[in-house]
Amino acid sequence: MSNYFGIDAVNWSTLKLLDESPLAYRHAVEHGRPDSAALALGRVTHTLVFEPHKFTAEYAVYEGGDRRGKAWEAFQAAHEDKTILKPGEIATAQAMADAVRSHPLVRPYLAGGQFERVLQWRDRATGIDCKAKADWIVPGLGLLCDLKTARSVDARRFALDVARYGYHGQLAHYANGVEADLGWKVRRHMIIAVEKAAPHDVAVFDLAPEAVECGREKVAELLAKLAACRESNQWPGRYTTEQALDLPGWVYGAGEAEISFDEEDE
Repeated sequence: MSNYFGIDAVNWSTLKLLDESPLAYRHAVEHGRPDSAALALGRVTHTLVFEPHKFTAEYAVYEGGDRRGKAWEAFQAAHEDKTILKPGEIATAQAMADAVRSHPLVRPYLAGGQFERVLQWRDRATGIDCKAKADWIVPGLGLLCDLKTARSVDARRFALDVARYGYHGQLAHYANGVEADLGWKVRRHMIIAVEKAAPHDVAVFDLAPEAVECGREKVAELLAKLAACRESNQWPGRYTTEQALDLPGWVYGAGEAEISFDEEDE
């Protein structure tokens, strides 16, 4: 994993921040992405599904009490190069991994698949070096697949998550890498989603061609924006002009539902 992070190229997790602002992108590149419980749970689930042999090298289990005090600080110091999780978090991740690997719709794609494939390429339109780490690919089937933990695998709710978090752009970015680096065309762009809460239901989603094309357009747009920012060395925030501010409809009694922005899953 350290080799991947050492590659000087643009990945999706930072590129997508340009949708927030160039300022947010530059900050992430310079300071890294803040970790969270949701991101850590997603990472360990990926490891247990695809590369369980790497678990002991990348994770440590803290069986003490609260994550504070001298015992916690000593444990952190002894495992500073690892992600530290509690036994309950490991149990949840293992249950999700077991649910994914044993699901009858997933098992056929595991045979002959290449897991955690690192991709490197240069975007033709902008000349920007790119990279990706695809969850799994099956070259013989022209298949690219990404694993996501989710609150719900209900198709309507999960489609909102795909749109909100840009998963279609992520798959398009990966597909660009497969086609440029490996030389074959992705014919199926799939997402395996597993619910974080027991009984950890699993769903297999085949992304619609229109969604894939929308994702490709988003990737091209963001790379063009990045190229322009690099050329000008200007990294503005979200707004560059004064904004008129109105309030949501529910304030005026219009009955509009209040929108909440949940933490992204992995």
